[in-house]
Amino acid sequence: MKTLLKKLLVPPHLEYLALDKEFLIQETSLKVQRFADCPEEVAAGNDVRIPFPELVGSEEILINIFEGRLPNFELKAITRVLENGSRLYFDMYIVEFNNDDNYQRLIVFFEDVTDRMGLEQTLVQATNEMNILLSTLAATNNYVEKIITSMAEVLLVTTATGKIKKVNQAAQDLFGYRESELVGQQIDALAAVGSSLQAVSQEGPQQSQTNAEVICTAKTGEKLTVAFSCTAIPTDIKGISGSWAAVQDFVYIGRDVTDRQRARKRKIAQYVTTRILSASETIKKAIAAILPVICDSLGWDTGELWMPEAGEKLLSGSNRITAVSDPNLLRCVASWRKRSISIPKFAEFTETMTCAFGEGLPGLVWASGSSQWIADVTESDRFLRREIAAQEGLHGAFGFPILGDYEPENSARSVLGVMTFFSLEVQSFDEELLQTMATIGSQVGQFIKRKQAEIALRESEEQLRDLFENATDLIQSIGADGHFLYVNRAWRETVGYSEAEIAQMTVFDIIHPNSSQESLDIFYQAITKKTVNEKTLYPDSIQAIFITKHHEQILLEGSISCKLAEGSLVAIRAILRDITARKMAEDALAKSVSLLQATFDSTADGILAIDRSGKIVTFNREFVEMWRIPNEVMALRDDATMNAFFLKQLKDPQAFQARIESLYEQPEAESYDLLEFQDGRFFERYSQPQRLGDKIIGRVWSYHDITERKQAEDALREEQEKSEKLLLNILPQAIAERLKQNETTIAEYFPEVTVLFADIVGFTALSAVMNPIELVELLNQIFSGFDLLCQRHGLEKIKTIGDAYMAVGGLPEPRADHAEAIAQMALDMQAEIARFNASHNKYFSIRIGIHSGPVVAGVIGIKKFIYDLWGDTVNIASRMESQGLPWRIQVSETTYKLVADKYLFQERGIIEVKGKGKMKTYILLRKK
Repeated sequence: MKTLLKKLLVPPHLEYLALDKEFLIQETSLKVQRFADCPEEVAAGNDVRIPFPELVGSEEILINIFEGRLPNFELKAITRVLENGSRLYFDMYIVEFNNDDNYQRLIVFFEDVTDRMGLEQTLVQATNEMNILLSTLAATNNYVEKIITSMAEVLLVTTATGKIKKVNQAAQDLFGYRESELVGQQIDALAAVGSSLQAVSQEGPQQSQTNAEVICTAKTGEKLTVAFSCTAIPTDIKGISGSWAAVQDFVYIGRDVTDRQRARKRKIAQYVTTRILSASETIKKAIAAILPVICDSLGWDTGELWMPEAGEKLLSGSNRITAVSDPNLLRCVASWRKRSISIPKFAEFTETMTCAFGEGLPGLVWASGSSQWIADVTESDRFLRREIAAQEGLHGAFGFPILGDYEPENSARSVLGVMTFFSLEVQSFDEELLQTMATIGSQVGQFIKRKQAEIALRESEEQLRDLFENATDLIQSIGADGHFLYVNRAWRETVGYSEAEIAQMTVFDIIHPNSSQESLDIFYQAITKKTVNEKTLYPDSIQAIFITKHHEQILLEGSISCKLAEGSLVAIRAILRDITARKMAEDALAKSVSLLQATFDSTADGILAIDRSGKIVTFNREFVEMWRIPNEVMALRDDATMNAFFLKQLKDPQAFQARIESLYEQPEAESYDLLEFQDGRFFERYSQPQRLGDKIIGRVWSYHDITERKQAEDALREEQEKSEKLLLNILPQAIAERLKQNETTIAEYFPEVTVLFADIVGFTALSAVMNPIELVELLNQIFSGFDLLCQRHGLEKIKTIGDAYMAVGGLPEPRADHAEAIAQMALDMQAEIARFNASHNKYFSIRIGIHSGPVVAGVIGIKKFIYDLWGDTVNIASRMESQGLPWRIQVSETTYKLVADKYLFQERGIIEVKGKGKMKTYILLRKK
């Protein structure tokens, strides 16, 4: 051992053993035995596994350390129970030792760790107790968390300043936010505009519970009514100085009472509506009260009532009878909105718009007969006012029908109108609200129908009273004693008695004995003999003569009947009409008819009258004679035979028949046409409908023989056409028309025209040797060709002077291309002379001069009118011709500049022009 100690420096708190490869003890430290299980076995030469059984099974590890494959091996916290019952804890470390003398051993070190193990056990025990406490706390927290999570009520925990610290799942589900979106936010972020959640915590003492209902806004924008209770929770927080400060958190427990509140509001709306309907005198007053009640009680911002024109008339209370232009159009007839909102554009557009079946929200409700809901009108394609609603902030909407009576033909109740309501907020679908509104719609519909019936009854009574009082007929009711019970205004005014006088009279005081026997018998049997009963028969019509207050006799005609009650006479009622004037008119009419028939037969025109079906009603004698109808045809009295006879005489029978048929299709039309007969005669035929009041009962045809007049008119027309043609050959048409309007002097200034003069070279010399008639014939052929060219180019021929020809472009109708047209005319005139020479074997040449500028044109004098030109432009054009060359077209510089871009010219140069001096001229060659 000393040898090993010399080589090992072992700390004093360690003991050791040295082992060989056979695990036999070679050396030991002094106190190593106290660690052995069998201390007495700790001796040199003994197997180390006997005193230290812990090494049993670790032989392979020990061999690996010997052979250098493992650096060391250790066993910790080995326990020995000592004789006194105490425990010894030690650690065992095994390493290999080798020196230069090939001395190799396993060294086993032993360290007493009893004190350390005691501390560790104490620490472990404390740790275990802490873990138990933490586990209990975690379980408690988990339990509380499960309670919070499973709560149906909303739970919110906030700081004293209102910042959210904790929310449960119910709060997330109700408001639609995730926990991460709520934690850290102010609690008032959940409150709707005008509401405050934090104010709930300020209402009571700090340690007491406060309760309040708060309007909240979900993430979707939906308004929710939540009943909150708020409790303060004290929390102690250790400050920097080490002192503890009392801080309060607030716990809000909320319950969603939206459905309960909505149900309460729906009941209030229905109750108040019922009260309004029961107390309102008119439909207008009821609607004016119902719209704000529904808006205020249910939280909507504006309401409207839509009705067709018939409903609008009913709402206005008007008794006027008006035609409904389109019963399938709805109009907004009443509306209401909160003072706090401003929607002027929406309201203005609503006042002017109409809705048809299925169009817009009102039209959709009207067509379907059921309530409709739109969560957000700004996203609905079917909402007509979507853009305006978006501009003014309207979103939610619903509508419900006002239902009337059941209509069997439609298998549904009629829709009297539609109510629509709007909100500034997006509104989620509320089935219960629509059901309540449907009930209210039925109540309003029943109210309207009841008011309609009351109005109809009142109007019927008023109309009946007005009918009696305003009737032109005489209406009277006579009691069983013969006294008058009632007479209307027409009766009083016609007979002339006052109401006081009538009260003292009987019917026998005013009825004349010469009245019809039937009327006298009825009054006698009813009043005197009392013999009338339910089986008494009354004549369809009676005539009676009444004596007026002024002792005049009036003839009355009408009907009479008796009113009986339990077999006794109650009243004799009569409706009579004063036919005195009619009787006189009938007599006068008979005289008029007689006179008319005499006139009808003696008129010079043939007249034929037919009914609506085309049957002949009557005709006069002149008609028979004009159409030369034989007696045998007249005797037949057959329309078809007579019509066939008519058609045979006409040149165009088809047109005759077609005209008649067209008038059957247009019974109100009047007609005039001319009939031409095969024998040369002409008839004017007039036709117009025959009316009886506003009703067309037939047609009257009038025939007038104009054969002689037609012949005279044709002759006159022929002469007039000749005169017109002659005048147009002399003058332009516009000028001729002005002369026909009796204008005596015509002169107009034209600022831009082009004048052409042409002269046939050598024609004057030819006239001395040629027959004048032949000469004129040749000249006529040439100038006729020039006339056609003028007509083709739209130019105006002015005149011919001998063999000279004058034409102008740009008048009497101004034209921009006057110079171009004259230039082309000049080239064509050269071609025309060449053609004439070739066809007549002649050798005429032509000299043409052209100039452009202003002229005065017109007609002067009173005889032998001629349309002529005056001015310097005419003179220069004449000089261009007279000082030109044969077969050449000489133009002035002015004309050249107007057409130089379209025609090819040759410069002639400066020439001396009589009266103008030197002028530069050009020769027109051809078109470019």
